[in-house]
Amino acid sequence: MADTLESIMDELKSRINTEDPAIKISQDEIEDLIPNTVVVMPAGGKGTRIRAETQSEGINKVMISIDGTQSMIEKAINDYASIGISKFVVLTGFLADKVEEHLGDGSRWGVKISYSEDPEGRKVGNAGAILHALNNGTIDDSLTAIVHNPDDMIIGLQRPYGEVFLEGHLKGKKNGCISTFVVVPETPFQYSGMIINKGRVSDITKYPPIAIPAHTGITLFDPEAYDYFRRLVSLERESSFENIVSPELAKDGRLYAVNIPSENWIPVNDLKGIEMARAAMENSN
Repeated sequence: MADTLESIMDELKSRINTEDPAIKISQDEIEDLIPNTVVVMPAGGKGTRIRAETQSEGINKVMISIDGTQSMIEKAINDYASIGISKFVVLTGFLADKVEEHLGDGSRWGVKISYSEDPEGRKVGNAGAILHALNNGTIDDSLTAIVHNPDDMIIGLQRPYGEVFLEGHLKGKKNGCISTFVVVPETPFQYSGMIINKGRVSDITKYPPIAIPAHTGITLFDPEAYDYFRRLVSLERESSFENIVSPELAKDGRLYAVNIPSENWIPVNDLKGIEMARAAMENSN
């Protein structure tokens, strides 16, 4: 049978993204980790494009409403609070005062929200923002952190996604890992994809799923992983932990990955992303 783009992608997926079915995590283990978990939300970026598209120039990107009743960051806080997580840290920069005013102290969700603003108003990236929050004590370095960009929305999972992430992280810990990427197994290609053999197109698919695991913008760190930030990250320049910290964790065999279905991850980077998130929320209700 001739190769198709789908068959080639299936074969590629089997080579580059296999899961470990042997390790089992109980609900009790997840419940034990919840009180020792803090959700860290980067909220310092401008999001110039999406703010312009939504006529939301006077607010931070994470404050943009996605359903008329709650913003992206409010939904994320509510989702994690629903499984019992009560500690939150918001990393601020752009319009920091408005973000704090928007969320307050967290009491309306029954949680505590603390804030760490970029040092001296300088952009230091998510790696620097986490290091700064560790240095100033806003992030308790005895806690496991779920670092979740609020504009990376998770919608429609059958289980509360906070539990899914913690379960995956606990599997990683049993494998000797101290950090976990939440990934999707494939992402849609933006254009038509095809197979070309000596110039002749033998198969063509519009928006084919590309079978390369993609990071959702959600990462978990065990307390031991904070040493990587202290050792590798500088507050003198802007940096991303995906570029600085995560490659070292992977090289040391300390980085795990948990898969969620591709259709449940919606990165909200433009007006189309908001429309997709809104439709997904309507369908999941």
